Amino acid sequence: MEPGDLTSAHSAVTTLVRSLDAADWSRPTPCPDWDVAAVVRHVVVGERAFTTSLAGLPYDLPALSAEVADLPEATLPDVLESTGAALREALAASGPGEYPTGIGPLPAPAILDLRTIEALTHGWDVARGTGRRLDVPEQVAERALEASRLLMARLPADRTPFAPPQPVDDAAPAVDRLAALLGRRPA
Repeated sequence: MEPGDLTSAHSAVTTLVRSLDAADWSRPTPCPDWDVAAVVRHVVVGERAFTTSLAGLPYDLPALSAEVADLPEATLPDVLESTGAALREALAASGPGEYPTGIGPLPAPAILDLRTIEALTHGWDVARGTGRRLDVPEQVAERALEASRLLMARLPADRTPFAPPQPVDDAAPAVDRLAALLGRRPA
């Protein structure tokens, strides 16, 4: 992926989240047991966790989750935007080597890929839950799709962090094909 891909993904998701009204936050999403607010909070927690990792520090996921759990929904668009900006700044300042993460030590380029995929996939979840569209450049979603295919091919057989890939038309937008690869049903 390219460094600007995360910026594009963050911009698309933030624009989408800023378009939500009060009733949208409690709408269900393709993520079982997560409404729209829970999905956005999950993305915020992830951005904070990996920003901490890029400082060379291990993160406390339960503590981060607790910090975000009670944020008022009206503040979530601003929090999402600021945590995305902090992550991008941390990535820009990162050096060579690996950083501690909950899935093992990772180099900054791998963190960039993972966070771009995460933003696009959960942005898609929010879009589906609210009947909106995630407006992301096709080439950004194509690169995220290819990176996801490569990552999934390297997963150990006993590690299945996603539902099985779902059928999708080859002509579907890349973000829909990404969602299908990661177990969502775009149809």
